[in-house]
Amino acid sequence: MLWGATKKMTKKMSFGISALVLLGALVALMIFSGGCSRTKVTEDFFQSYRVRQGTVLEIYNPNGPVSITGADIEEVEITALKETYRGQSALDQVDIFIDIDATMVIETMYPDEELDVTVSYNIKVPEGVWVSIIECSNGNIDVQGVAGNPVLSTSNGNINAREVEGIVSARSSNGNLYLSEIAGLAYLRTSNGNINAELFELGEDLEIGTSNGSIKLSINPELALNLEAYTSNGEINFNNLSLETTLLEQTALVGSMNEGGPVLNISTSNGSIDLARLQ
Repeated sequence: MLWGATKKMTKKMSFGISALVLLGALVALMIFSGGCSRTKVTEDFFQSYRVRQGTVLEIYNPNGPVSITGADIEEVEITALKETYRGQSALDQVDIFIDIDATMVIETMYPDEELDVTVSYNIKVPEGVWVSIIECSNGNIDVQGVAGNPVLSTSNGNINAREVEGIVSARSSNGNLYLSEIAGLAYLRTSNGNINAELFELGEDLEIGTSNGSIKLSINPELALNLEAYTSNGEINFNNLSLETTLLEQTALVGSMNEGGPVLNISTSNGSIDLARLQ
């Protein structure tokens, strides 16, 4: 009786150990199948190009951040980092395409299949290069000390623009917008995020809006404009601005500065709006 019970227990233990081994093998197969591993593989990229004065720059990067800075240099310097957990073969399928003509185009090229490869750019440009378009699908955009009228767009990331000699347009579907020391603004829009900006000049109508977030705008007190500000859930405050108001409520403000001019429309569905005098 005792021998038979021991034999049955041994069989059960063997079966349990075999099941654990099989489960471990399946987990390992799931982790490493398709060339996917827990090890990050990276590849550095660097190129520099001498371009003509007035060259227009466009950057397209579907998956990763872009940083572009004006510098006291003679060539455009492009530093990039490719990263993936799917092995070297995945990195090899993603190319950095650069075309130089009247417009300099920097573009990350992916194959038809989706690859989990991120490319991060850090670009320095000399004086005389005009930044035109920067598009990202996933990643932050950071621009500082450049000239041009950049159109900045990312679907998932923040946009930070500073010291730009030109008119900036910025759009993000999930991220914050920060703009300071900008010559002019064309439009600012994000669906989920806050907006913090400075308004120096206003030559035509301007829309600033977010669906979920607060808006803080510092306005040049010498601007002549018509103001419309609305929020569905929040409040509107203005500090040290000379406004002639025709509508002033907690969630709505309509008025003008310096006898009116182009329309400045500011709106958020969930958040506050704070307007202040630009120092």
